[in-house]
Amino acid sequence: MINEVAIMDPLGKLIYLPPDLCTNQNLTKDIFNDVSTVITKPAILIEVMENSQLQFYYFRSIGWNKTFLIIICQINNRWEVNTCIRNPAGETLSTVLKKGKQIL
Repeated sequence: MINEVAIMDPLGKLIYLPPDLCTNQNLTKDIFNDVSTVITKPAILIEVMENSQLQFYYFRSIGWNKTFLIIICQINNRWEVNTCIRNPAGETLSTVLKKGKQIL
């Protein structure tokens, strides 16, 4: 596809970022840099099997006032960012940690 961005995570997975990443959250154009940092250098990486589908959750703080939770899954036989949450609630992280296995 044209204008696709792909980055490598610490586990060696090539992850594609969709062009409309986080558009519903009024984020700046730096979103691709922030998401790339979260995926390449996550503070927490959690593996979750949900509805027979393997998903990975990447969490990291960017600067003093931004945190991101990035969810990837396999779409069309490749890893893609499925969801991007800026400043997720503590309850969200707690739920993910309870249902998954922390890798990093």
